[in-house]
Amino acid sequence: MTMTVNKHIARRAGFGVTALAAMACSAALTAPYASAAPTSLSVNASNVYAACTYQVTATYNSWIQVWFYDNGLVIGGSPINPSNGSATIQWTPKGAGTHTLSTLQGSAWELKVNVLQPTLTGSATCGAGPLGFLGS
Repeated sequence: MTMTVNKHIARRAGFGVTALAAMACSAALTAPYASAAPTSLSVNASNVYAACTYQVTATYNSWIQVWFYDNGLVIGGSPINPSNGSATIQWTPKGAGTHTLSTLQGSAWELKVNVLQPTLTGSATCGAGPLGFLGS
């Protein structure tokens, strides 16, 4: 009888240790993700035009991969591994109107951008001055 009771106690203790180890491992694996969060999001232009390419930069408080989105769709080139707390991606808005840019790393950060319809063709619309060869 004593042998049976000891086996039962040992079996229950073994189960308890296994469950505790699994919970500790789970907490250790998810800890970096729980605190990961973007801290800013910006576009490198004040006037944004459809069909022109811009840099979208975000800063983060963690090193894990980040995703960039335009109106909920993944921007090509995502995911990116941040370097020195920031990540930059090239973005070319396909059409005029309000675009919601967002980045995701544990939690999300959003930025609404009003994209204008280009009035000229070529480099003058995409950031160069009216005489594209003279610069902006």
